[in-house]
Amino acid sequence: MLAGIRSFSKSIFAKIILGVIAISFVGWGLNASMLNLGTSRQVAEIGSQNISPAELDRAFQRSIQNMRSVFGPNFDRQQAIQMGLLNNTVQNLVSQKILRENAKEMGIGISNEKVRDTIFASPGFQNETTGQFDRERFLQALYSSGYTEPEFIEGVRGDMMGQQVVGSLAGAVNAPDVMAQQIAAYRNEQRGGSFFALNPSEFDNIETPDDATLRKYHEDNAPQFTAPESRTVTLVTLSATDLAANMDVTEDEINEAYNHRLPEFQTPEKRVVEQILFAPNEKESAQEAYKALQNGADFMTVATEDAGMDPSIVKLGEFTADNILPDLRDATFGLEEGAFSEPVETALGWHIIRVTAITPERTETLDQVRNEVEEGVKQFKAEDAIYDLAARLDDELGAGTPLEEAANAVGAKTYKLNDVVRGEGLDVGIADSAEINAMIFELDKGEDSFLEETSTGVRYVARVDEVTPAALRPFEEVRDDVVAAWKADERNRLMLEKADQLAASINDQNADIASLATSENAEVTESGLTKRTGQGLADGVSPAVAAALFTLDEGKAKAIQSGENVLVLKLDEIKAATIAEGDADPVVTELKQALNEDILAQYLDYLQDEISVSVNNSVINGLYPQTAAN
Repeated sequence: MLAGIRSFSKSIFAKIILGVIAISFVGWGLNASMLNLGTSRQVAEIGSQNISPAELDRAFQRSIQNMRSVFGPNFDRQQAIQMGLLNNTVQNLVSQKILRENAKEMGIGISNEKVRDTIFASPGFQNETTGQFDRERFLQALYSSGYTEPEFIEGVRGDMMGQQVVGSLAGAVNAPDVMAQQIAAYRNEQRGGSFFALNPSEFDNIETPDDATLRKYHEDNAPQFTAPESRTVTLVTLSATDLAANMDVTEDEINEAYNHRLPEFQTPEKRVVEQILFAPNEKESAQEAYKALQNGADFMTVATEDAGMDPSIVKLGEFTADNILPDLRDATFGLEEGAFSEPVETALGWHIIRVTAITPERTETLDQVRNEVEEGVKQFKAEDAIYDLAARLDDELGAGTPLEEAANAVGAKTYKLNDVVRGEGLDVGIADSAEINAMIFELDKGEDSFLEETSTGVRYVARVDEVTPAALRPFEEVRDDVVAAWKADERNRLMLEKADQLAASINDQNADIASLATSENAEVTESGLTKRTGQGLADGVSPAVAAALFTLDEGKAKAIQSGENVLVLKLDEIKAATIAEGDADPVVTELKQALNEDILAQYLDYLQDEISVSVNNSVINGLYPQTAAN
């Protein structure tokens, strides 16, 4: 089964738009016939299309950023290349271009209106209040994802064209029912067992071995006692937060900012609302209830007895004029506190509204929020000024000015950082230090970074002055750590050995697990009936227990490691799955998808022979030295 085809949920545009399909074929390699080491400066040429170095670099940076959500902010370019992410990025781009080229040859086109409608319909670009397309949200999403607007629009168009081809191939296959039922039965089988944990304190009396043993342990487990690579770094930063403290602000600027931000300092009138609701065909009942209220009837009594409402539904809560049902707005905000309305018709039925409390509108004065407004003006001016300062710093560096002198020329902060270790921040109170740390470890000794910008807008340049390679710490320096680690391993070995003996007594001598637990001063815990996924495990039971239960025969036991605990686990019950109608449907869907992926992969093989594809490794090597898409 070829696993190279990804649904749009994993494509480059799926992070933002749902509903358009993009296919990424990352399972096939770039064979020798596809390599072209000529004079072209394009990364690849696919029929009438090409992949430029800039397009590859942007796509690769997006891939790295996505991986950082999995591996953390210290995941860097070199790690990405070592994991094959660069190769996959090239292949993804080539695959997308092949499908689009095929769609063009077939005469498939997507109009501007269809592309626009697709983008406008994306929930990620819609205002949460109005449900309408919000251009600011759209541009912010593109910025965060590393796309230009034209690039994104054409990407959506290309994906829609490719989907026209994909849709014509997928969907005609059927998965065998017998296979689907067998897989469903396998997945839905349940098992239950019982276990107890050995007491670690009973294995504390472990004597310290001789130095020869410890030295061998020190050598055999060298990574555990190795000092990580460290770096001495010069770091220059420009941040709006630092600049803001020295910004001058006039009274006119404060007044202007206050007036501009006035809605932020206004709290609209709020009203606590209750309602009696009758169905749309119960107008007369609503009018009778209104008369009863006029005659002094209790509002809650009428709601519960005449309208049959639950008391919790009567109390609607607190509303402003903007967030109450529009058809009820006038009635609600025209009432005095404690008053109730005549019946009001909406699509839900007939409402009688009562206002039980009113919180008047309130506006904070400039004096009350002066500090906040002033700080906001300073921050705004600083953010405006930092663009010019960053450009000046870039110009200075481009002209060959030493880093420290360039920093002084624009008023940037300079830090001398010693013993910087990968993934451990910078320890000097610098914002976004994890991002900067990751960049530092992409540099070689003596190399300056470009002028970079962190996710919160801090501009910085880093230079690696010294690199201290990772090295095994001398045994004498870490002897205490070696002793502690050896004892911990020895304790765990002895516990597993004891647990194996106890499990063997169950398997070979039919020993009772409860009696064994009592002899070990432990308590038996029931796992609960669980599936292979761990679904059904009792609270607090490790998923390792579920995995182990499905390796045992009924009535048998084994020793397992669960975190720092060592358990004796026995399988007590096997409950075969009963497959009812519809239970195998999810499996059928998965099998059909897998079969469709095979068909699409074969179609891609066909397209490789029909559409000219060349990949220029020399250009890729120039972008990322000593790497290649293989």
